[in-house]
Amino acid sequence: MATKPAYLRIAETLRTRIESHELKPGDKLPPERELVDQFNVARMTVRHALDVLQLEGIIERKRGRAGGTFVRALPPVVDLNGATGLAAQLEEKGVDIVSKLLFSGRITPPRVVAAAFGDAETDAELGDGASDKVYAEERVHYADGAPAFSETLYVRPGYEEGYAVSSLTLTADRRPEAATLREDVVTPGVATDVERGRLQMAANAPLQRVTRKLYEGSLVVAYATIVVRPDVAQLRTVTRF
Repeated sequence: MATKPAYLRIAETLRTRIESHELKPGDKLPPERELVDQFNVARMTVRHALDVLQLEGIIERKRGRAGGTFVRALPPVVDLNGATGLAAQLEEKGVDIVSKLLFSGRITPPRVVAAAFGDAETDAELGDGASDKVYAEERVHYADGAPAFSETLYVRPGYEEGYAVSSLTLTADRRPEAATLREDVVTPGVATDVERGRLQMAANAPLQRVTRKLYEGSLVVAYATIVVRPDVAQLRTVTRF
């Protein structure tokens, strides 16, 4: 098994101290030279670890006499599998959410979307699959004026009326009644050039990527890709027994 790089182990140690409130918002981290001695690594390794935490929005660096590295308040936790959408949950926590529609219309879907829609049961409906156009929307959701989520939604032909709406803004009282299942796959990654522009992220900034499918029975009726800035929200899943 490959050994985890030292800078990632240091980042995890500092992150754990912050999440456990050993280090609280506003606290100043030890200087780099102290961290070098504490972890017995090179100064560049410590800087790489701090870069990771800064990109995650957990710490911030300030210059000047009162400068240093400080702990930021952790972003709010939102329930990925909750009945209320992520943006709507942030609104409930007092965050001002504004959604901007960038595009809406019929396009040829990516192959992964065509494959999800064009199963054997519905090939006749979608023709040859990838060549048929589907309704799509692209949005950016802003939290307190800062870009927070990027969303691309595809809707199965014939289902636009019920599903041509952002799942991030849905409330518990306003959601597709015919939907029987929502499947989310979460993967970490870095922003593409388009995503960096939309979300105003730095190069190589980490992000949380959610691939979402909505089903009616065994039929995929909506497919969405959602990109979440990690400094805006922490994603949580809850299982009830």
